[in-house]
Amino acid sequence: MRRLLLTALLLCAAPFAGAQTAPTALPPAILLPPISDAPIFVAYPPDKYTVAYDHVLLEGSVKPGATLTLNGQPIEVGGDGLFIEWVPLTPGQNVLVLESTQGSAVTRQQLQVTRTVPAPVQSGAAQITPGSLLPDTNRVAYLQPQNVEMQAVPVAFTGTAGGKASFQVGALGPFPMTETAPGRYGGTFFLPEQLAVSGVTFTLAAADGTTATAVSPGQLSVTGTGPRVAEVTAAIPGRGVQAGTFVWRNGVGRNYVVYPRPGALAVIVGEEGNTYSVQASGTLTLNAPKSTLTLRSEGTPLPRAIFTQIDVKTGPTHTELRLNLPTRVPFTAEQQVNQTSSSLDLRLFTTIADVDYIVSDQSGGTVRDVRWVQESDGVARVHVDLNNVPWGYDATYEGTTLILRLRNAPVINARLPLSGRTIVIDPGHGGDEFGGAGSLRVPEKNLTLPIALRVAELLREKGAEVVLTRQADVTVPLYDRPLLAESSNADLLVSIHANALPDGTDPRTKRGSGVYYFQPQARTLAATLLATLTKQLPEVGNDGVHFQNLALARPSTQLSVLIETAFLTDKGNLRLLMSDAGRERFAQAIALGLERFYREAGLGQNGR
Repeated sequence: MRRLLLTALLLCAAPFAGAQTAPTALPPAILLPPISDAPIFVAYPPDKYTVAYDHVLLEGSVKPGATLTLNGQPIEVGGDGLFIEWVPLTPGQNVLVLESTQGSAVTRQQLQVTRTVPAPVQSGAAQITPGSLLPDTNRVAYLQPQNVEMQAVPVAFTGTAGGKASFQVGALGPFPMTETAPGRYGGTFFLPEQLAVSGVTFTLAAADGTTATAVSPGQLSVTGTGPRVAEVTAAIPGRGVQAGTFVWRNGVGRNYVVYPRPGALAVIVGEEGNTYSVQASGTLTLNAPKSTLTLRSEGTPLPRAIFTQIDVKTGPTHTELRLNLPTRVPFTAEQQVNQTSSSLDLRLFTTIADVDYIVSDQSGGTVRDVRWVQESDGVARVHVDLNNVPWGYDATYEGTTLILRLRNAPVINARLPLSGRTIVIDPGHGGDEFGGAGSLRVPEKNLTLPIALRVAELLREKGAEVVLTRQADVTVPLYDRPLLAESSNADLLVSIHANALPDGTDPRTKRGSGVYYFQPQARTLAATLLATLTKQLPEVGNDGVHFQNLALARPSTQLSVLIETAFLTDKGNLRLLMSDAGRERFAQAIALGLERFYREAGLGQNGR
């Protein structure tokens, strides 16, 4: 995947001493067909590409045995035709001319790559840069009529450095602005109780005495009619898929990230472009996609839920915590896991906890203790201490009862740890989703499939039930993959990929296997898989365990991780992925890592 990579968090997990089997020939159904037979194949960058960096990654291949020049200078080509170069760029348009020679045959190919550079800081006469003005989209705010903190709207523009700037909204102002960086001016406008539709007029006075004015493309208005009520009407997939397209957030870290549930009522105090502002509490406002909400008629009473009882029930596979509410409200679920404890917090907005008692089933389930506290301004927090790290959780409504389901750890036979376990293996991408560019003419989607099929075969040999999200080169919608894991009642969702570098990163600086997780419950699984990969394939390198909010690491109903087997942008990593023997070794390592994870979990249950 070509994406921004996080700094690796290296783990010193103990290696798994598992025996490898000899490489097995892949069946004809999963041979890896090349996607091009051209004398010169450029996997990256595409022609007429634009980057904001002083180098570009140039990768691809020529026919084996051919030589290659770039703008007349020879570049290194492997015996398999592979080339990966870190090419310097000058500002503006760069023409890259590739010329391949094989015997008497000469082939030329030309690429245009444009390097953008930041606009120079303006000096001299006053100027305001078009396109730099904020707000740049319409914004409307419905304010509480009384006793509500006024909303703060950021305003900004770029222009001549060293000047004095101010802004005015309708008849209000002028208000001073601060030069936050050379030529960048910012300020804050506090919305009044009422405001007719108005643009923001900016004025800049330069040091030479000249002035410039400009009006923002975005306009502000306040109805003064008070907040509105909206209902969540989006069709949310699954119980624990946590689709990123529906998320509400406050933009600060991962705090107060809400995955809304249908029928929940929210208080709307503003809108900006395609986003509503949801008042979660007296001091917290969340940004919610308009696609998730439908406004109810004006005058609808604001939601206010009170719950007086918490029930805990332990079942054979799940422990349930049930909160009986008079109406559905938005909530968050946040898990904490450390070396000595595990817990989960539910925060319910526009809710009051007036709990008389807690009914707790003390039959040895996942839940140890439940407490509640009324946080300030209408947020009720239910804190759940756990006996162990759950193997999954989800929270959803049945009627107006909010049910938190915690997956109990399965009973594992440490001698046959995979026997009877259900695992979903996801070969990344497929069909019209190619994934990362393959410099040797095989894209990521056709490298992950044979590895995943072989992993499934190895796990089944050890007694596991394996479900594959695809078994051929077909397109599988993104959220259908975790939905399959959910409907299969799988213990694990393991998505297999190959990595690639983002623009601006030298390909000589990044290589290795990496494993990504998002839910804390999956971190041990991620660490175990990485330790096994780096033990079995030490030459690949160690890119670490990463916490990252990825669609296939985010699902919470089961333990979910995403494996980046190796980098497509590293010559050694790519050549290993391209070989039958290399793919067999990756498959063996992943299967061994999964077996080790289950075995260690089984040994831990026996206190050994």
